[in-house]
Amino acid sequence: MHAAVLLIAGTLSAAEFSTYIGDANSYHIARVVADAAGNTYVAGNRDLAGPSTEVFVMKLDGAGAILLFATLSGKGSDTAQGLALDSSGNIYVAGTTTSLNFPLRNAYQSTPGPGFVAEFNPDATQLLYSTYFPAAVNALAVDSAGNAYLTGSTFSPTFPVTPGLPAGPASMFGTTAVSGAFLTKISATGDRILYSGLIVGHNKDCGAGSSCFLSARNTSGVAIAVDPTGGAYIAGNTDTNDLPVTSGALLSKGTGAFVAKVNAAGTALSYLTYIGPTSYPFVPFTNPANNAKAIVADAAGNAYVAGSTFDPVFPATNGAYQTVFDGPSDLSAGSVPDAFVLKLDPAGATAIWGTYIGGSGADVANALSLDSSGSLWVAGTTTSPDFPNAQGWSRGGDFVVELNATGSLLPYAARFPNDAAAQSISADPAGLLHVAGPTGLVSTIAAAPLPAPRIFGITNAAAGNASGRISPGEVIAIYGPHIGAAGSQVLIGGLNAPVLYVSDSQINAIVPFDVVGRSTASVQIVSKATAGPGLPAGVDAADPEVFRNPDGYATALNQDGTLNSPSNPAAEGSVIAIWATGTGYSSFLDGREGQVVAGAQNLYCCQVTVMESPAEVLYGGTAPGLVGGVMQVNFRLPLIEFFAAQSYLEFTLQAGGQASLPVRVYVTQ
Repeated sequence: MHAAVLLIAGTLSAAEFSTYIGDANSYHIARVVADAAGNTYVAGNRDLAGPSTEVFVMKLDGAGAILLFATLSGKGSDTAQGLALDSSGNIYVAGTTTSLNFPLRNAYQSTPGPGFVAEFNPDATQLLYSTYFPAAVNALAVDSAGNAYLTGSTFSPTFPVTPGLPAGPASMFGTTAVSGAFLTKISATGDRILYSGLIVGHNKDCGAGSSCFLSARNTSGVAIAVDPTGGAYIAGNTDTNDLPVTSGALLSKGTGAFVAKVNAAGTALSYLTYIGPTSYPFVPFTNPANNAKAIVADAAGNAYVAGSTFDPVFPATNGAYQTVFDGPSDLSAGSVPDAFVLKLDPAGATAIWGTYIGGSGADVANALSLDSSGSLWVAGTTTSPDFPNAQGWSRGGDFVVELNATGSLLPYAARFPNDAAAQSISADPAGLLHVAGPTGLVSTIAAAPLPAPRIFGITNAAAGNASGRISPGEVIAIYGPHIGAAGSQVLIGGLNAPVLYVSDSQINAIVPFDVVGRSTASVQIVSKATAGPGLPAGVDAADPEVFRNPDGYATALNQDGTLNSPSNPAAEGSVIAIWATGTGYSSFLDGREGQVVAGAQNLYCCQVTVMESPAEVLYGGTAPGLVGGVMQVNFRLPLIEFFAAQSYLEFTLQAGGQASLPVRVYVTQ
């Protein structure tokens, strides 16, 4: 099925925006791309009834309004992984499909899946071509002539290859299974392969005593780029040490991340190189220290690759922003990765510059974009308390940083709420950054000291990452730069939402129970009688989460009324009390969201699963002394003789057909 909707927006605005693209369905973003006019294109998949998903493509104007929305799907699970635009504004999308009836037009391959490639005209009202592809597609790029370049991984021994390029082969069966990374160029009409290669390795550094010799050999392409001359580049990862590296490559022996370039004619590799030598063998696997996630190329043929690394001898260069790995190199000592960025010369022989980016926690670069000035923008995730945050307003786990043209400075570094900005990034010609999180949040950011005030995302106040989803009666945390001030009000779906907490970058409020039955509701902050821009939110029946202590364990009382803690664990078979929010609509509490509840009222709101087994719930209702919207749940811990070596039990809370994230309580050993 192909469906397209063209929406007419008002006058374009150069102002920054943040929006949530979900509705009654949850959306999962794969990629954002900016065009020359500052519009934002978004591709991913949205959940449908049952286990199926469909591909979507969306175009937002400079104010975040929807200009077009198109879907592509059969009756299976269809997922977009790549998105690109050509010079005429045609839209290309590629990914995976399990549908036996995926919509086809001018197809190169008509037999089902497991991959697909499709091209829409600029307003997505016409499907110019759509074809199955013989492997799942991880990434997509397009040249000025409209040819599409694909990469991913396959075990197929019959995957198409053309003369001059690596020919694998891959294999599913035999002594060991072997997958290969492909780089395939598809014609502008989508009806034929112009060239195709398959990069395969066979040998592993298993380590003394390891049994990985019979394990699968895995090589995968994860990102792709094409330069103006038609040279194509892939970044990938392998657990093998014998890829067909080219003479004069930067590193002829290694494991983990690699970069390959195919010449414009598609007749040979220009180069193939590893970028790090280190792996950590642990029985029964080998663990490469370097992991690639993203690649871009400039007009001169230089390639920029980014990802994460544990490698103390990663090729960081003198004068780079960070030349030393920030953490122990021995994985068994609890090492966590740094992000990395590496610039390779056009021959793949020299690291023009390379740098770590990170602090004392785990740091991963997910996405790259070059701007018109030659600066490189990097988006990713961090758990480092000391990650650079000079222009930041949040302490969240997503980051956006700018590396100057020599890789020596971070002129811009900012953190954002979890899942708000780390999935994809694209800089437009005016220098505006277009970013997205994986769960539906899309924003534009000016590279200024602070973004313009607006809502960047919403979370359940108890736990969870930023999104644009709410549920009736849920206590939520709203995040954004300079959104809070004395007297700030929150409107949700036009209804007043009781405010519990206000700071410059966070407001906690309670979603009115009266949003029940709606599919969407705008969340808006009114400060000093001025209403800020609204964030459209999807409304779910429930979104249960358990309140937690700073250590991540549940805020809980033991049966004797004392606080559960490492030094005061609960006994097996005893009853503990926890607190939660997002458990769904309650007629008893409707209209009492901001009021403190005086008495206990069992509303039978919730179930609890401990270590995959149902627990006995004695009470699930109002929390005396707390506001309506916070629930207290008392449940009995199971006997734990089978878990005697553990100091905790892990459980989830269920309400309204939804389950919370796993959370732990301390128990006696």
